[in-house]
Amino acid sequence: MRKKGTYLLLGFVLAASAFTYLLARPEPPAGAEQSASADPSTAAGQNSMQQMMRSMMSGVVPAGIKPGDLPAPGSEGAKLIAKYCVQCHNLPSPSMHSAGEWPGVADRMFQRMSMCSRMSGMGMMRNMGGMGMKGMMGGTSGNGMMGMMNVKAPSAHEQEIIVAYLKEHSLKSIQPGALPSPRTKGAILFAATCAQCHALPDPRQHTAQQWPQVVVRMHKNMVAMGKSVPDAATLRTITEFLQDAARAKP
Repeated sequence: MRKKGTYLLLGFVLAASAFTYLLARPEPPAGAEQSASADPSTAAGQNSMQQMMRSMMSGVVPAGIKPGDLPAPGSEGAKLIAKYCVQCHNLPSPSMHSAGEWPGVADRMFQRMSMCSRMSGMGMMRNMGGMGMKGMMGGTSGNGMMGMMNVKAPSAHEQEIIVAYLKEHSLKSIQPGALPSPRTKGAILFAATCAQCHALPDPRQHTAQQWPQVVVRMHKNMVAMGKSVPDAATLRTITEFLQDAARAKP
């Protein structure tokens, strides 16, 4: 009886780990590979997992972008992040992080995908079905947790391509002291606000006409991620600073 209880506890721990690492899978883009399964109970399990993870991760992951909006959308790097990243969360924009930040971020994601892929491939959850976990995990038919954890990890070569792509199209960062008029109110508010989520972006990567839309998008992301959101007056000051410091319109 004690041994059975130990297996049950282990199962709950593993399930909790899986829930932490796996986010909701959005609708795959046209032409993207999909996991084929004719079993409607598996599809129902995946939908339940999506709903649960959306609830769990609400306020953590910002809204994603469409594959066609990626930089160089036809490149191999763009195709690979559209293939692998959406298994667990929204498709990220390469400009979410700087070139210096992306390798570390990507490595954490690769490790999580690899872990989930191994858990599924080794039949870890399936084996627990014979240890009193059959009902919770969906038995041995490939449904339940096994059906939900159909996560594939990129090869080492694909990982190199992904990181290179993300770095090439990353956020162009700048040190606070290198900002134009770094001691002005706009520069100080800009640095303090943006540093909550990522490296400080160089104001010259957008034109004065583009910055208002970028600020609105970042504001939405901050709300979604539960960050400290500046008031309207602060947003105006930041936007005016960015427009003054922006690159000239081509």
